[in-house]
Amino acid sequence: MQIHTLTIVVLVFLLAGAVKGMIGLGLPTIAMGLLTLAMPPSAAASLLLVPSFITNVWQLWLGPSFGPLLRRLWPLLAGLTIGTLTGTLTGGLPALAAGSAWTHAALGVVLVAYG
Repeated sequence: MQIHTLTIVVLVFLLAGAVKGMIGLGLPTIAMGLLTLAMPPSAAASLLLVPSFITNVWQLWLGPSFGPLLRRLWPLLAGLTIGTLTGTLTGGLPALAAGSAWTHAALGVVLVAYG
């Protein structure tokens, strides 16, 4: 990774981490939106795996209670699981990793709908 790209990645994660620290969410959304300005969406998504996992486990560990959170978020978790399995089995995910114009448009729609 070039020093320019590494600097962008560090600054993006500092900003996204600060937002997550202040309001408790937003690290993946902010980081994905900003990182795709400097790299393909597949590379940006791969950089998000470890920080997102660590911050979410940390937040869950320090949070009030796992049970109420699971009851509130089970539809989201079920949908994510079904969508990921469907995309993997139908071959839809490799097409997204190609970094085509369609990938950028789909990412933009998801980020706008989420935010």
